Amino acid sequence: MFRQRLRLWFRVVGDQRFLSHHDTMRLWERALRRANLPLRMSEGFNPRPRISLSEPRSVGVASDAEILEFELADWVNPDAILDGLGRQVPEGIRITSLDLVRPTDKARPVAVVYTADPPAPPADLADRIARLLAADRLPVVRHRPTGDKPLDARPFIESVEMDGPRVRMVLRTGPKGTVRPDEILRLLGFDAEAIARADIRRTEIRLG
Repeated sequence: MFRQRLRLWFRVVGDQRFLSHHDTMRLWERALRRANLPLRMSEGFNPRPRISLSEPRSVGVASDAEILEFELADWVNPDAILDGLGRQVPEGIRITSLDLVRPTDKARPVAVVYTADPPAPPADLADRIARLLAADRLPVVRHRPTGDKPLDARPFIESVEMDGPRVRMVLRTGPKGTVRPDEILRLLGFDAEAIARADIRRTEIRLG
């Protein structure tokens, strides 16, 4: 059976950054259908379009690097795909590129880069970062309806550094999970209000 697999890179800005992962998936499914693309469907009792978002984005985080992968059942010129989808996505979703990939080539993120602009960063922020990187363990607790889940954030931190007034973080990701940028800010001593006001942006997804 014919498979045309595509990897679309896009940005999320403005109010669209408040879309959840589920809502973003629905947005793209509607856009792909409205563009009249021959979506390849999954098999089984309830077939669904073969689309996926790599490395789900946290609600409220803007992004310069999001990945949507999807499959078509018939050949369509990538330029025509870009033209059709560009007319279907709302303001705040900006397509940046579209790559044709092998049918078996699935995006495998290994690291994600973020910047954060916390309000009124403390004068000792560089020292706080140094202490964080020197730690052997960095316990984080994730509160979930099914119960709290403890996590050691340290193995997921590749680097944290000052970039002018910003904090730049390179966070590892993979089958074992990842750590979120708001959790890094909390480990650096920022309270919930400061984290909520921080301008957090995903700037890069690195693939393995």
